[in-house]
Amino acid sequence: MSFYSPTPLLAAWQTVLADQETVLVVLGDFLDDWRRTPDLSGRRRLIEDPIPDSEDDDKHRWACFLAATVEYLTVRDGVPTPAWVFDNRWTLSEPWFLIPHWKLRAWLLVATPPPWKRRRIFGGDESMLIGRV
Repeated sequence: MSFYSPTPLLAAWQTVLADQETVLVVLGDFLDDWRRTPDLSGRRRLIEDPIPDSEDDDKHRWACFLAATVEYLTVRDGVPTPAWVFDNRWTLSEPWFLIPHWKLRAWLLVATPPPWKRRRIFGGDESMLIGRV
């Protein structure tokens, strides 16, 4: 018998906004929850509620990253993509290169998957962005 209970992304993101958890822990936990919740309805419940934005620039960038991640996972896994991920607020006004070394920028521009590119986030291929889920 399993007592595993995944945390919806909204609830997890609110811990970041309240400075109770780090973005990377929430992202990792979300990816684990996604992987451990194979049924369509369970995955939809993880992402159905939109996450709030933040006035903090760093948290805003990561919220955009999360929106791209949700889009990527839903398309990849055949889960209906929630409308909230397409809101224009989840597109950065300036490009964000996750690897700051300028010599890698051409590779980042080419290798980054569309959900992140559309939001002006450049971090390389899927394995660089979200690991192997």
